[in-house]
Amino acid sequence: MGSEGRGDRTTVGVVIRALNESALIGTCLEALSAQVGAFDVEVLVVDSGSTDATVEIARAHGARVLELPPADFDYSNTLNLGIEEVRGDLVVVLSAHAIPIGGDWLARTTRWFDDPRVAGVASRQVPWPDAPWMEVHRLGEQFGETTCTSADGHDVVFSNAASVIRRAAWREHRFLLPAAEDADWAERVVSEGWTIVYEAGVSVHHSHRESPRAQALRMIDINRVLDRDRTRRTLVRTVREAAGLIVRDTRTILALDGTTTGRKLSHIADLLRLAWYYVVDFSRTGSTAERRGAGSAS
Repeated sequence: MGSEGRGDRTTVGVVIRALNESALIGTCLEALSAQVGAFDVEVLVVDSGSTDATVEIARAHGARVLELPPADFDYSNTLNLGIEEVRGDLVVVLSAHAIPIGGDWLARTTRWFDDPRVAGVASRQVPWPDAPWMEVHRLGEQFGETTCTSADGHDVVFSNAASVIRRAAWREHRFLLPAAEDADWAERVVSEGWTIVYEAGVSVHHSHRESPRAQALRMIDINRVLDRDRTRRTLVRTVREAAGLIVRDTRTILALDGTTTGRKLSHIADLLRLAWYYVVDFSRTGSTAERRGAGSAS
């Protein structure tokens, strides 16, 4: 990793966001090293204040590390700084706990950039075997089995947990928001005539084990982005969204096969806590910082 490009080899920059990721950062870097193809890969880990062995493990695997004070973290700032620091017309963006599955992940995601209109490609995300039911359900709904593009009129999912972006598109449209920066970026580049791709043929392992409040804060960050093009948010609307979540997901929990009644009741209790925090915290500011403070990474 990090060697100069040779001949017709493609130089690809990789920006990995990390906070206390010692459990998986090594696995992530090993998966990148195992990618097959004519690539020179330069890896930069942007660490925002890890107190475990994340930085040491990253350097031991040959990655450069950019260390940021925790107070300087937001998702856009981290990515913009990282992209400026790496070489390559294409830049891979990964969370440190998003692990590419198979040696063809990089080749299959970057092949789309033969089309000069493509600004970004996101891959499928599948949960870890020990993922909570809500993560399994969320990822199954959000990341389907069909590859699609915005050029075909599809509403394409785009997530910087595991994506590749074209540097030229990023130069025109840098990441802006402190959270949900990926959805915002994809929306803006598509509005300017670029294409976004969802590649379902390759995937990464990626899921979270979060408290109900951390899950609620993640939902709030996303919906704040969506609110920009809606009418003014009211408490009534937030309560209705929370109630809808309870009704929908309670049905899903009750339909779970092979799950005891006690476990289903525990899931429902967590769901009620999530809905409560969703309503209570929506009027607060700084949800991203609070989530990071709770130890959850992107």
